[in-house]
Amino acid sequence: MRSWAALLIGIMMLSGCVSPAPPMTSGRAETQPAVFLDPLTGDAVPTPALEGITRERREVRFVSGDATLAGELDLPLGEEEAPLVFILHHSGPATRDAYGYMAELLTQAGFAVFRFDKRGTGRSGGEYGCCEAEDALAAYRAAVEQPGVDRSRVFIVAQSIGTEHLAARFSEFAAVHPPAGVVLLSSLLGPERIVHIEAPLHIIVSDSEPNLDAITVQAVEAHRSRTGYASSYYVAEHSEHTLFDVKDGPIDWSDPSWVKRYHRGAMQSMLEWLQAEAAKNR
Repeated sequence: MRSWAALLIGIMMLSGCVSPAPPMTSGRAETQPAVFLDPLTGDAVPTPALEGITRERREVRFVSGDATLAGELDLPLGEEEAPLVFILHHSGPATRDAYGYMAELLTQAGFAVFRFDKRGTGRSGGEYGCCEAEDALAAYRAAVEQPGVDRSRVFIVAQSIGTEHLAARFSEFAAVHPPAGVVLLSSLLGPERIVHIEAPLHIIVSDSEPNLDAITVQAVEAHRSRTGYASSYYVAEHSEHTLFDVKDGPIDWSDPSWVKRYHRGAMQSMLEWLQAEAAKNR
């Protein structure tokens, strides 16, 4: 019976009487993203879906020490210079696409985004495992020199070990270009070290952190009193360290759908803070 029904439908489609149902979309054409399987970690890293929400994806090469590294500047739609978000990686052999999901969110909100492949990963030369702070400084220098970005509205978003690199070398980052603000994701900084970041500051951490009070309440109080800059924090409930939602169970990093499980509250907090600071500096 089913075979006769299928045959009849096929004949009708060929004769023009029935059209195939159009695919469902969410506002723009949806395609299955290419997935890169990291040989060092086994993580599945999807290529971000930036077509239709960016006007340019610019490949940027820059030198750090003895290596040539590769990064990408994603420019949002529109003709005017855009505020820039520079992303400073978490630990591990991360490529630019580890933050592809964040680039999608930020470019749609009107920010240019600079992401890069760590040394020895992706399109970057050299051997992975050294010089991360130096490489991040070189990447920052390359990012702020790019045409198409508003240099009066440059923001640094650092995550996990990246927060330590930023605090340890903040004076050097500021010498390259003073940031208009800093977001610390998965911050590792307590009240002693956070005071090295002399800029408006927003901290976003997981509720699972064992030293939660030290990296939120105590850190903000120390930063405000020692630097004179405004600072604030947000705690993401039911999240793991890197701010992915674990209400429905742990994250399987070998499954490319992990990118869809970013903590909505955490990312909304980051976006709202960045937009407010960008508006102040317009």
